[in-house]
Amino acid sequence: MIIDKAMNTNKPTSNFFGNVGKLAIALTVLAAGMAFTNPPRDKYLTYASGVLETEFKNTVRNDSRVPKALSGVAESLLTSQRRSIESLLDNTTERQNFGVVSIYTTQVGKKSYQTVGAFGNFVTLPPSSQDAQK
Repeated sequence: MIIDKAMNTNKPTSNFFGNVGKLAIALTVLAAGMAFTNPPRDKYLTYASGVLETEFKNTVRNDSRVPKALSGVAESLLTSQRRSIESLLDNTTERQNFGVVSIYTTQVGKKSYQTVGAFGNFVTLPPSSQDAQK
């Protein structure tokens, strides 16, 4: 009896290159999605002016030295000047666009705030301790 080599000699092979290819495709899709949703400067200015307005209103409301009548006037004045605030922020903001994410650095007084924009959203980081001591 003649026995030939088995026709189906499947040796376990490494699937390393198949996995790397899948990972590369997934990372490319993720990067494309991030680039597509990287928020533009005007969206940042709207976001930052809203945050600044909210912080100011909370400060005025919580400060016992500010009379209630004056705090209401200050809040309505701030709301009416939103475009002016955006213009001021535009002049004091630097954008670093990395394609998939943007970093906005805004100088307000002696503090420097950094905000990361990605996926159509913003996250503002607290000012560094070096800036807070100035």
